[in-house]
Amino acid sequence: MRVIKLGIISVIVFFVLFTLGGLLLPSHNVVSRAVNMKAKPASILPLVQDIKQWHLWMEGMDSATVDKRQQVQIISVSDSLIVANWNTAEANYLTKFRLIYNTDQSVTIFQWQFEQEVAWYPWERLSSLMNDKILGTLMEKNLARLQLLVEAN
Repeated sequence: MRVIKLGIISVIVFFVLFTLGGLLLPSHNVVSRAVNMKAKPASILPLVQDIKQWHLWMEGMDSATVDKRQQVQIISVSDSLIVANWNTAEANYLTKFRLIYNTDQSVTIFQWQFEQEVAWYPWERLSSLMNDKILGTLMEKNLARLQLLVEAN
């Protein structure tokens, strides 16, 4: 009986410590990547502001995959910023695409960022630490594809 009591108390103490440790981690996570393209924003904008064009440069964005695994909705579009809601089974993200044109060098800086609000649960906060590694790698790959597509035209 004493061993069972010790085990239950140990599990409770471990869970409380795990939760308190998780609360030290940020509740708002941002993963951001950028690429410089030798093109004007007008040549990049059509590929980014229309979800139907994303399959040309973003892996896994064919209509069958998008409909089944994720929901993407464009919220706002301007000449320098596109904002979208990106809902997957795992998480909800606010996605921003920024286009910053440098006239001196004729280069557009294209920045892509995912923002996520994380609940207080320790397993959510800990898993969000891997977002930069997982999402960042995919973002870099897709940005390279977009750069090739834009600069080829």
